[in-house]
Amino acid sequence: MRSLSHTLFAPLATLLLCVVLGGSNAMASESQSWKINLKNADIQEFVAQIAAITGRTFVVDPRVKGKVTVISNASLDEAGIYELFLSVLRVHGFAAIEAGEVVRIQQQTLAKQSGSPLDSAQEISGEQLVTRVIAAQYVASAELVKTLRPMIPQYGHIAAVTQPNVVIISDHAANIVRLMKIIARIDVADEEEIVVIPLKEAWVGTIVELLEKLAPEELGRNAKGPQSIQVIANERNNSIVLRGKSRPIAQVRKLISMLDQPATSGGTTQVIYLAHSDAASVAQILTQLVGDQRAEGAPAAEVKIQADESLNALVIKADPTTMNEIMSIVRMLDVRRTQVLIEAAIVEISLDADFELGVEMAAIDRGNSSIPFFSTALSPTLAQILGGLGPGDGEDGPFDPAAVLGVATQPTLGVGKLDPDGFSFAVILRAIASSSAANLLSTPSILTLDNEEAKILVGQEVPFRTGSFTTTADGANNPFQTIQREDVGITLTVTPHIHDGTALRLEISQEVSSVVLASLLEGSPGIITNKRTIDTTILAEDRQTIVLGGLIQDDIQHKVRKVPLLGDIPWLGRLFRVDEETHDKRSLLVFLRATILHDPSEVTEVTQRKYDSIWDVEIQSRTLKTEDPVQPPLDTIYDGRLQ
Repeated sequence: MRSLSHTLFAPLATLLLCVVLGGSNAMASESQSWKINLKNADIQEFVAQIAAITGRTFVVDPRVKGKVTVISNASLDEAGIYELFLSVLRVHGFAAIEAGEVVRIQQQTLAKQSGSPLDSAQEISGEQLVTRVIAAQYVASAELVKTLRPMIPQYGHIAAVTQPNVVIISDHAANIVRLMKIIARIDVADEEEIVVIPLKEAWVGTIVELLEKLAPEELGRNAKGPQSIQVIANERNNSIVLRGKSRPIAQVRKLISMLDQPATSGGTTQVIYLAHSDAASVAQILTQLVGDQRAEGAPAAEVKIQADESLNALVIKADPTTMNEIMSIVRMLDVRRTQVLIEAAIVEISLDADFELGVEMAAIDRGNSSIPFFSTALSPTLAQILGGLGPGDGEDGPFDPAAVLGVATQPTLGVGKLDPDGFSFAVILRAIASSSAANLLSTPSILTLDNEEAKILVGQEVPFRTGSFTTTADGANNPFQTIQREDVGITLTVTPHIHDGTALRLEISQEVSSVVLASLLEGSPGIITNKRTIDTTILAEDRQTIVLGGLIQDDIQHKVRKVPLLGDIPWLGRLFRVDEETHDKRSLLVFLRATILHDPSEVTEVTQRKYDSIWDVEIQSRTLKTEDPVQPPLDTIYDGRLQ
């Protein structure tokens, strides 16, 4: 005996080949063996050496890469070398697929689509990837697949074929052998039995027809297969006869007991009383839903849905299956919705600045009271003062001081002379400056439901002329006008949407409108309104105060009232002129707070808070006889008094 040693790889890998020779050279090829030890050898070089030893032709996928390490002290023949080669490929995620004289080496994940050889022999290589068709005699192939699927690797494949009753498995041969042993223990003969099941509620013909529709190949008179059950209707005593294996019969018996139930009470017509939702709205939703199902071609019996608004109830006529589905939808729609309290404060910021400066004079000849002798009255103030310089009661002089002071409501400096029989005159000097600040227009509040629009209006209905025409009858002209009434005032519309429990999405529409007084005068072409609106959608937290800002309106006017020619004289013209400047700047702000009211106790708390504010106003508006008044209960407000 002699041994041969060959160096086949670089320093990173060494393959030792030991050739054991027999007594004669003729037997050398039969007793030749190899001892393999590899360390970090390139897998493609390893494939090349196996091809040289076994004489096989390999086609290697370019994606097959890696390093191989094999440690062995045993000598292997050619068959053992190839088995070792398949094991190394499997460890590294590759597989060898035999296709005639060629062996393809590729990734295991692609092996099941690559046409692995169909194996029918009893002796197969343990590491070879093959496909095996296994016939089952007693157990349904689909049931076997459910049991065996967890034992198949990711790159493997298992499928069931009902006709014939077989299981197809693609995997390494060793695992297929293990699965075949498991199938042999499961696929055992089961004794047939005949069972008679009497029905108590359902009609036997209806149940048998339903079972045959559920599984026509497994249940019925002509059912075939290892798990098939013959189902026969015995109409004489309203019972079902089953013939088949014990396990399938047990499943069918359970199904029949579930079907043999009393009919739905009330037949196919039901009256559903709604507690929270609107019957008309829910009926519209259900009618649309049933109509969509019919449009899609879904088989359904005639369904009728009517809403009784007086009782807030639904009257539904449908088959039991559709009825159960409709009742389930109604239960989900008819839920108590959370309420939201919307509180608003509408504030108009008016930055008005007025300035007026001027001198006014007037003189009257008492001897001729028909016309004034001289006047530069550019405003009604001077005329009113002269009117107040009438005779008094004799105690305070020839005129009434109270009447004069009552007219001069603005800062005024005047000088004059009153002569009952002759010439009287008066001169006043006016220097006026005024400004204004915030104006709280309204503080509306309203309670509404989640996803429900709430609207509050504080204002008037103003008639607007939309057209006019004249008719002629009996020689007379009859003028007519068409009028349309519109709301003018403060309007607030809010739709709250609650999400995540405490957050709200608010759809807000706010309008402040007013009538321009000058447009109401005679000869005006129509009524003119000032209007400011805000339309927006915002996010806010529960009880959070937010502010919405409007546009700023800036109006500057400069007026000069003067005596012609005299008012234009330099310096001296100031005595015959009044200058007035108006600066009007307005901004609209809306402060909004939304409070989520989850339960009735919170509603009661908010109501009591509003009542307390009314009581505070009542205390301030009247003189109480007691020093410490007691607030009456809330329910007394319905008596029309707060005492």
